[in-house]
Amino acid sequence: MLNLTGCWSSFGRKNYFREKNNNINLEIIKNFSKAISRDPSNFYFYLERGRAKNEYGDFKGAIKDFNKSFKIRPSQRVIYYRANSKYKYGDFKGAIKDYEMLNFFEKYRDQIFYNLASAQLINFDYQNAIKNYTKSIGYDENDEFAYLYRGNGKFKLGDYQGSLKDYGKSLEINNRSYIAFNNRGVSNFKLKNYRSALEDFKKSLKINPSNYSTLYNKSLTHFELKEIKQACINLKKSIKLGKEVFKGEYLKICP
Repeated sequence: MLNLTGCWSSFGRKNYFREKNNNINLEIIKNFSKAISRDPSNFYFYLERGRAKNEYGDFKGAIKDFNKSFKIRPSQRVIYYRANSKYKYGDFKGAIKDYEMLNFFEKYRDQIFYNLASAQLINFDYQNAIKNYTKSIGYDENDEFAYLYRGNGKFKLGDYQGSLKDYGKSLEINNRSYIAFNNRGVSNFKLKNYRSALEDFKKSLKINPSNYSTLYNKSLTHFELKEIKQACINLKKSIKLGKEVFKGEYLKICP
């Protein structure tokens, strides 16, 4: 079986908020905890402590603070922050539920649709993921990742022509994406465009020569082209990079 790379989409590629280092975040958390002890009904204190916890990596604590803030004063801003923390915490169903409540939150509309689509992709809801990546692209047509992951969704549904087109669009924006080259190669392979697939895998490996998945994909393509020697060379390289699971394929294919 061939391998897509980058199948799980990266979250938060657009940094709307300035990153703070951990020491500063701990200081913010401490100060807002003191403020909350003095005024436990202030929604803003919970909101800002939640944001600091999110930046620090305490996603569970952030969600609790956002829940408290929302209970005191419901707002779409709080839902947005809570959805992001749920996504990072791994609560994809909860994140989807929150993102779906944000249809009228204009400020970060492209990011909201992108994050919603990413959560749906991870949750195997490919149809809705494609729909929401498309909405995100409508707000930002130069987003290489939205095309890349929409392509992954289309690939999972067997729309190899559609995924091929999306990976190509992603590469128009960033022609140094080894992930997009690999995934376009896999789509070409599925369409039996073996020579085109081979070229894509070569380009991917030129950018990232240590990607064992692409080496494996390249070996299978050589095999389809009856180039057994090259297939074995690439399989061997993949195994050397630590992917012992490919040893079985090597023993089947190679003399």
